[in-house]
Parts: sequence; C-alpha cells; structure tokens
Amino acid sequence: MSRLLGVVLLYALMFLGWTGIGLFMLLAPMRFGNLVHDSFGLFPPVVSRDWRKKTVLRLGGVALLGFAVHFALAIVALIHQGG
Repeated sequence: MSRLLGVVLLYALMFLGWTGIGLFMLLAPMRFGNLVHDSFGLFPPVVSRDWRKKTVLRLGGVALLGFAVHFALAIVALIHQGG
C-alpha cells in the first residue's frame, strides 16, 4: 500500500507542477519571463510593451496545461484498463 501511495503522490506532484507552471505562464507572462531571465539567463527580459514575448510565454503555458490534461487522461485510461 505504501508503494502505491508513493506512485500516486509522484503523479499528483507532476500534474500539479505542470498545471502550476502553465497557469503562471498564462496569467503572469512578464513575471515568468523575467524570473527565467534573472535565474538562468535563457530568455531575454520582458517589458510591459513586449506583446510578442508575452504571447510566446502564454502559448507555452497553454501547451503545458494541455500536456497536464493529456497526462491526467492517460492516467485515468490506465486505471480503467486495470493496470
């Protein structure tokens, strides 16, 4: 039972992580872009007039949310299959 609980907890944390980051990118793209820029330098800084960068970040957030939904549906299908 404890192994099953560990697996369920792992999948729940992965789902919540992808959902949380996707929502953060979707709702606050300027903060997310500047956070990535300040932490890793992977993304150029985002200012309030950079609508293209914000759009790219929002699309990335929508993609992460779509992946989280696909992940949840795959887990549900696996449970219904019995394995």
